[in-house]
Amino acid sequence: MKPFTWIMAGVIGLTGLMALPSLADDVISSSVNVTPPPTKLNSDEWRAMSLAGNRILKHTNQALVALADKKNDEAVTNIDQGLKLVQIIDAVLPASTVTTEIKSGDLSYADSDPVKPMFVPIYREYDTVDVLSSVTAQKQAKPRAIQAAAVPDVIYAGFDYTGVKLDLRLAKRDLQSAEDLIKQGDTKGATAALQDILTTGVIFQFSSMDEPLVRAMDNLRLAEAELKANHPDVAKNALAGASDALKNYEKMTGDTRSAEVKQLYSEIDEETKSIAQEKPETFSPKVSDWWGRVLNWLKL
Repeated sequence: MKPFTWIMAGVIGLTGLMALPSLADDVISSSVNVTPPPTKLNSDEWRAMSLAGNRILKHTNQALVALADKKNDEAVTNIDQGLKLVQIIDAVLPASTVTTEIKSGDLSYADSDPVKPMFVPIYREYDTVDVLSSVTAQKQAKPRAIQAAAVPDVIYAGFDYTGVKLDLRLAKRDLQSAEDLIKQGDTKGATAALQDILTTGVIFQFSSMDEPLVRAMDNLRLAEAELKANHPDVAKNALAGASDALKNYEKMTGDTRSAEVKQLYSEIDEETKSIAQEKPETFSPKVSDWWGRVLNWLKL
């Protein structure tokens, strides 16, 4: 092609581009709005939710033990119990509504989705069973290359970490998968699916802001358990530990919720003075209220 032909082709091409409509006319906009759930769970309901999450881990571990003993029917029974708890939690988890709108000229798109939390906090039943030891054992059994940076030990006076939560969606998927694999005769695959709940579905978190809150919650439950066991002196020390943890948290919050935190540890300090005369049936509701208020400040 001659140079003149090249030049003419370039001019024609440039003219064509200049004739295109301006991109500025094709305006696109979007908005996302989140509507909080119409109702919130109270402290007793949150405790029940956490306890249900704890029991999912219990049945997962029992299913693993049953598979190791070649008791497949027993494993399936425990898996069904875990799935029933998943269903209960999912039915009551408060859902926010996320509304998305996108517009361009005369075209518009709108969609709304209910969004539920993926995680539930884990609550340990101090005076009945310790399920977290099996979780840490599974995590420690993983190869070093994929093991968590630090797996905490469980101690009676409290958890040596700042938070534990369960991925509910992963638990549901793995429980269903394990049950299907058992029915297919693949007990090795079922074992791997159940182990995935304990190694991947359970998340240990560390946060300098959350640490005193978790320690406060830990000590409140310890105080409740010790009073039930008729150990008022130990319960008194646990309440003092909860109060000290909240006072540390107050220093971190600044003015954001200082008054609320101060009100709570003042109530605990007042209760500490008369703990020797307290009855478990009147003390437990107080602990549930305090525990729930602390949970509301915790980033789940």
